Amino acid sequence: MSQTKTINAATQRACSESSVSRICTTCFFGTLSLTLATCLPLLAYPTEGERVINALFTFITVQTGWLYMLAGLGSFALILWFAFGPLAHKRLGDTVEYSTFAWVGMLFCAGVGAGIMFGGAIDWAYYLAYPLGGAPAGSREAAEWSTAYGMFHWGPTCWAIYATLAVPIGYSYYVKKIPVLNISQACTGLLGDHVNNWPGKVIDILFMAGLIAGSATALGLGIPIVTAGVVAVTGVSHSFTLEIMVLIGVSLIFSATSYLGLKKGLSRLSEFNVYLALGLLLFVFITGPTLFLTEMTLSSLGLLISEFVRMATWMNPAKGSGFTQDWTVFYYAWFVAYAPFMSLFIAKISRGRTVRQVVLGPVLIASLGCGCFYLVFGNFGLHLQLTNQLDVVEMVKSVKGATVIMQIADFLPMAPLYKLIFATVTAISMATTFDAVSFALAATTTKELTPDEEPARWNRLFWALSLGLVPAGILLINGPLSVLQTASIVVGLPVLGVVWVGVISFFKEYQRTGWIDPR
Repeated sequence: MSQTKTINAATQRACSESSVSRICTTCFFGTLSLTLATCLPLLAYPTEGERVINALFTFITVQTGWLYMLAGLGSFALILWFAFGPLAHKRLGDTVEYSTFAWVGMLFCAGVGAGIMFGGAIDWAYYLAYPLGGAPAGSREAAEWSTAYGMFHWGPTCWAIYATLAVPIGYSYYVKKIPVLNISQACTGLLGDHVNNWPGKVIDILFMAGLIAGSATALGLGIPIVTAGVVAVTGVSHSFTLEIMVLIGVSLIFSATSYLGLKKGLSRLSEFNVYLALGLLLFVFITGPTLFLTEMTLSSLGLLISEFVRMATWMNPAKGSGFTQDWTVFYYAWFVAYAPFMSLFIAKISRGRTVRQVVLGPVLIASLGCGCFYLVFGNFGLHLQLTNQLDVVEMVKSVKGATVIMQIADFLPMAPLYKLIFATVTAISMATTFDAVSFALAATTTKELTPDEEPARWNRLFWALSLGLVPAGILLINGPLSVLQTASIVVGLPVLGVVWVGVISFFKEYQRTGWIDPR
């Protein structure tokens, strides 16, 4: 009887979801204003905007890179404590809501987006411009390090950053049963009732701004790949107009799935995309240089495992090659900007799972999935480089990375079909990521949200459409990768503070009350 009442109450709320009375107007309009304040200057003054962005990038990576490195180590240590400490077997709620495959699929598709499609294919070519692990730039020894660093940048440390707040948010939502799904609620232990006033609103606005900035990076990397795929398959000319059309098309896809909701939209699309991505990986592994891919996989994995601590702490202050600042700090900052969102999303879809499952799922399974992209797609391109079939390293200096990815594909059988599917996986990856992002933004701007509810459809749809504004500005100024990097790094810095306020708050509350049994 009580369950029927709960369902009826949720249904009544869903029927009245068009009302704006449940919207937190401060967070809604505060974030919207901040987004417009970022995008409009880029659109109006593209040259000046690029100059300012590049200056900020240089300043922040040089002066605060060490802070991001420490944050990565702190997140990794925290996840180990959650997984193997006294809370390992505690559950976030009662009934498991999603199958393990659907759960992992949503974790992976929401967390990696198009970034893994871009980075997995050619990050190694950018890395080879630096001396790595004591090996000269461009050498075969540095090539092994480049693959290992690719897996490191999408590996356990970065996924630990993603999952840092998953347990505190899930604890508040499913165990304490506070019907509010936002980041500020995880800070109750430190801020007390102030989470419902301006300090809490500032935290939520910073989280949303960081999320939009991180989304701009993913879209900015993915749109050129899809565009290059369209050009390669159809033969149409590459143009800014075509990129905008692709951006609109992808935006429509994730707007539609956002409208359908998590179970009918994101869950099903994620599963379909996982199958497509696995098919691509198997195709390249079987039809490509299988022996080389196998041997490089073993070498790179061994290097990553044996040198993990060194890679997690290497700042290279003596020689100052700039690799850590340009790449490791960038990836850490990107994951930090996404961290509150992914923690919120992980908590939302992890109902009924243990603390150990909630943290080890992303850190182990998702890391392994990301590694496969580098070990197969990346090492295939590396093989072309080492055998002098294609000078990828020189190409990325003068041609957009997306174009290079399509030229690498020309060395595979059935190249046009492969390019089409690769572009499709990239487009769907962006759609699934931004479906989850729009859900998180809508949830944060909703005053109350029970576990059986989803935010209002119009609210989810509004943020889905708004997410295209920042990458449109970056595309307009034809921004290089450093522009995308800075979008994450600049906004990620204050978000880093938000993440650790949430961690400290959780431990302060846990020390005072212990793990409260569900009421």
